[in-house]
Amino acid sequence: MVSICGQSLNILQTRFPEVEKVARLIDKNGLFLSPQKFYVKKNNGDILEKNIVFTESSLFDVFTLPMVDGSPSTALDEPNTAVITESTAKKYFNKINVVGQTLTINDSSTYKITGVIKDIPAQSQFNYDFFLSFSSRPESKSTSWGYAGLHNYLLLKPGTDLKKLEKAITYIETKSSFNPSTWTTGDNHLRMVLKPLLEIHLRDADSQYPLAKGGNIQYVYIFSLVAVFILLIACVNFMNLSTARSSNRAKEVGVRKVLGSARKYLIAQFLTESVMVTLTSAIIAVFLAWMLLPVFNQTAGKQLAITSHTLAWLLPALLVIVLVVGFLAGSYPAFYLSAFQPIEVLKGRIAAGFKGSFLRSFLVVFQFSISIFLIIGTLVIYNQLSFIHNKNLGFNRDQVLVIKNANVLGKDAKILKNNLKQLPGVVSATMSSYQPTGDEDLKTGLFPHQKIDIKEDILTEFWSVDEDYINTMGLKLTDGRNFSKDISSDTAAMIVNEAFVRKLGQKDPLNKNVYRYSYGLQQYHIIGVVKDFNFASLKDNIGPLAMIYDTDNGAISVKMQTANLTGLMSQIKGRWKELSPNQPFTYSFMNEDFDATYRVEERFGTMFISFSTLAIVIACLGLFGLAAYAAEQRNKEIGIRKVLGASVSGIVGMLSMDFIKLVLISIFIATPVAWWAMNKWLQDFAYRVNIQWYTLALAGVVAILIAFVTISFQSIRAALSNPVDSLRSE
Repeated sequence: MVSICGQSLNILQTRFPEVEKVARLIDKNGLFLSPQKFYVKKNNGDILEKNIVFTESSLFDVFTLPMVDGSPSTALDEPNTAVITESTAKKYFNKINVVGQTLTINDSSTYKITGVIKDIPAQSQFNYDFFLSFSSRPESKSTSWGYAGLHNYLLLKPGTDLKKLEKAITYIETKSSFNPSTWTTGDNHLRMVLKPLLEIHLRDADSQYPLAKGGNIQYVYIFSLVAVFILLIACVNFMNLSTARSSNRAKEVGVRKVLGSARKYLIAQFLTESVMVTLTSAIIAVFLAWMLLPVFNQTAGKQLAITSHTLAWLLPALLVIVLVVGFLAGSYPAFYLSAFQPIEVLKGRIAAGFKGSFLRSFLVVFQFSISIFLIIGTLVIYNQLSFIHNKNLGFNRDQVLVIKNANVLGKDAKILKNNLKQLPGVVSATMSSYQPTGDEDLKTGLFPHQKIDIKEDILTEFWSVDEDYINTMGLKLTDGRNFSKDISSDTAAMIVNEAFVRKLGQKDPLNKNVYRYSYGLQQYHIIGVVKDFNFASLKDNIGPLAMIYDTDNGAISVKMQTANLTGLMSQIKGRWKELSPNQPFTYSFMNEDFDATYRVEERFGTMFISFSTLAIVIACLGLFGLAAYAAEQRNKEIGIRKVLGASVSGIVGMLSMDFIKLVLISIFIATPVAWWAMNKWLQDFAYRVNIQWYTLALAGVVAILIAFVTISFQSIRAALSNPVDSLRSE
């Protein structure tokens, strides 16, 4: 199954034999390219519903959505019909069997319920509660291939060549457009892309009109890599500590060989020990994961759960991981220990100390290279998140209250705005659906000349605002003036940002005309220019923006300055209830909306830091064990040095230096790799920090300090020991 966004492909099924079924749908963000809100009637007033989609009966066949009441093949064939979920039926009717009942939407449209489906899982892209008949919308009558709000899902026959079908659809699209030469002249081109359904969530970040905000496959790769790093560090620790303890098990190996044990049995014994340790660890890990899953869900913003379906694939996968990790961690110790010669062992000639083991040194370098990589990554992520929160965005979001759904008030929305401006603690108020931190946007094409030429199109954010918008948002006018309610010609006026001026190519844009074609040609004259401000994510460069003077009562933004925020909020809510006692008072603060924009990055940063800390701790545990064995194997040397007058600090330095040298090598290996990888991550942000040399230096210093603190405990303990205890046998 594949998806296409942005076309009206109602002839696909008849044109292409590869297409078995087609499902078309359009949500609130695609209606006439302008986001719309829907209010469903309930006894105590209208309730704003976001999860509404217009579609056709074929959707239930294409996606095999289970229907508990009604006919899925014909449920949405007639205009003004609706299919709802079980929980929605209970919400509005307190029962499930509601076929034949009606719902009133926006006080103007009545929809007859023709079906009830089971609740859709939260992970699904189709997380809707209301499926309304597409034939109820005027868009359904359109045969244009250029309508951008429509999503098409194609159920293809097995063996379909996607690339071939893409080219065929692109060819028809080009020939069916209003001006076919537009797509074949100059650098212009058109390409249709079929996206497999399973790739939409994580691999469709560039979609302009997504049904739901997806994830990022890059983060999946990053956390998978971190998990592999942690596992490798644990394996390295097991190898290092097993070989470091080789002298303790050398006599066991010698005696077993003298008594007739073959090497293959010794290898099998050591591998079995490794697998059993790994299996025990896996069992403990499963219980820890189960216990900590609620904490993880809260941190990551997910809704993961361990179910029977999860266990069906998790347990076999876990068994494979146990075997692979067990053999990986135990292979070298098994082959190393089983190779001891009995005669050498029983004569006491085996002394596998810290020095002379190249592989063990290599493994220490490997695990600390990973740790330093993670330290640098943590510092860069922290700096970028700090940069996002502290960057001057060009507008003031502090103590700005956004009252949502003000359009339910109708003409009273303006009365509420004026009433709020009179309250003590309110600096200003503006009425518009569009805020720099909001999710409402509207793109349109503006042209510098009355004769429309597609090559001169400036794709622009197009916002309707009032005369108080600039002051309330804290925007800065760099040229011209603000809108004025006393100047009648301002209904055709426009204020643009600096990015628009650059696209327009005019040094002095004031009083210049621009044109928009929408149900006829509309002319605007520029009266002002605002300094560029970030009205989109910092991942995107600031694009062109045009604001027109028009009534838009979708939301009311209130700039406040008060120490008694609770009291002022109570007064604002009271003014709302005076005008609309039955409508819910919903709001947010612009600071919170801004934080929500980067919540994914914040969660990513929190999780990355947590997992990095875990990896570093595991690496330190291994280093701690190695330091203990190194000190134990050199205890006679330490005793002799103390008898000859060596100081405690000298002995600590001697024992630590072997490890510190390895950490320094790790720094030189990990630093360039981490710099490259984090630069790749920062490329996702149009506005980002630079990785400074002192960040890399700090990571190296932190790694050395961590290693020294870990080693010094054992080193100091060995240096303070009584030399008599170590030399008594001599």
